Amino acid sequence: MTNATNETSGKVLNFDHLTFWVANAKTASTYFVTRFGFKPFAVREASEDNPIQSYVVQLNKITIIFQSPTSTEGVITLDLTAHGDFVKDVAFKVNNLEEIIKRAAKEGAIIVKGVTEECDENGVVKFAVLKTYGDNTHTLIDKSQYKGRFLPGYTIIEDVDIVNKLLPDTHLEFIDHVEGNMEDGTLEDSITWYEKNLNMHRFWCVDYTHDLVPYSCINSASVINESETVLLSMNEAAKGLRPISKAREFVKAHGTSGVEHVALYTDDIITTMRNLKERGAEIITWPATYYDMIKEKLNKSSLKVQETIDDLKEQNVLIDFDERGYMLQAFTKHVQARPTLFLEIIQRRNHRGFGSMNYKWVFEAIEQMNEMKTES
Repeated sequence: MTNATNETSGKVLNFDHLTFWVANAKTASTYFVTRFGFKPFAVREASEDNPIQSYVVQLNKITIIFQSPTSTEGVITLDLTAHGDFVKDVAFKVNNLEEIIKRAAKEGAIIVKGVTEECDENGVVKFAVLKTYGDNTHTLIDKSQYKGRFLPGYTIIEDVDIVNKLLPDTHLEFIDHVEGNMEDGTLEDSITWYEKNLNMHRFWCVDYTHDLVPYSCINSASVINESETVLLSMNEAAKGLRPISKAREFVKAHGTSGVEHVALYTDDIITTMRNLKERGAEIITWPATYYDMIKEKLNKSSLKVQETIDDLKEQNVLIDFDERGYMLQAFTKHVQARPTLFLEIIQRRNHRGFGSMNYKWVFEAIEQMNEMKTES
């Protein structure tokens, strides 16, 4: 009886795709092809009934739709004016879509679009759209009756971009997590929204055992789905050692709560970062004192790290670790005009955190660097 109930209850199964609303979808999608190694995947032309141009890129299990308006009217134009280019929608594969929407309606969620069917020669896709924090949405998709490669209405692109024949692979595999920054005082309500409406639960990671607010200037919380394939993290401003919180800075630049970064997983971050740089991706760098500090900390630990400190330093990779495992992370600079969205590159070795200790260690490394400058 329990198994039957679990099979019929509505659940989030996995990430399906991200949708970026941008001023020029053709240009933005090309940037992700050239800099990050994505492949052109599909296109949906604008029409009189649907004045939206859509370009889709894909890399392994990561799919991104870039959409731009071809009319001066409509919600995309309004949102672009308010926020600039941004992640509008995070789409999930689900089962029992009707049950999820029924529950969400009962809990008071804003349903942007109820259960809708679209079809082509490959079958039927059912989907619905819920409003989440800020001006963002979640599209919930049931593809159980669809055999196509993407979605109805899209034309698959078969040609290989010449750039990917000339430049090295980036080995980005899937979405590790999506992280949002919340307006002040809305973090708990946002977490509760996912618990009530999408049947997700709080994710307690190693980060939350440390009081790092003085260094990070943020309070954080996360939710995860039952199968632990969809991880969403959220932050709001907190008082710390810096004059302003990165969460509050984001909200000011973006205009409301929104997606701050998308973390893409690789199983070989050193090669990935080396190849991203070769492709011209802009990467954030760190002070040399950080790596001196990390070397000392690892020498005192029983943990064995496969990568060398020199490799981490050369590729601008940060490390967070405990006695059980470690995670490696690096960050791109912002990928649009406003200082809002960036990408995180992440690798895990038995560590499910978000790199919170790096706030403290980078802060201490900068202090050390400043002291060295003062002494000289």
